Amino acid sequence: MARSWGAGGHWLMLVFVTDIPGAYLIAHHKDWPTILPMIIALLPLAASLLYVRAIVRWIRGMEEMHRQITQAAWGFAMVAYLVLTGIWSLLVDRAGIFENRFHLTGLGTLERAPFTNVTFITALTYVLFGIGYTHIFNRRFK
Repeated sequence: MARSWGAGGHWLMLVFVTDIPGAYLIAHHKDWPTILPMIIALLPLAASLLYVRAIVRWIRGMEEMHRQITQAAWGFAMVAYLVLTGIWSLLVDRAGIFENRFHLTGLGTLERAPFTNVTFITALTYVLFGIGYTHIFNRRFK
């Protein structure tokens, strides 16, 4: 647990704590001055940038081989996220896959996957990093 805090885990938790309640506040307080929803909306992004900075510092402190594995796993996570987002966008927005084919089965709710939600982005990227680190790159360097 302490190692994850050193790797920016506290900033990641701040992303989660500011994103979901912030979205709720913005949705339920339409009468607020424009600057307040803007600040609330940008708080998770600021925490995300601090999280990335902590990850970079954590990686710089590693030994060479562990650094190479970790950088490869983060690169995999970023590219996999971009590919998933692109494929999802093409299938949902352009092809209308979920509304045309799956509306009777209830899978149409998958159409609303929150690929633009900061919490979803960081969580999915972290999961993809774990997959890349444990199953792909760590085995290659054994």
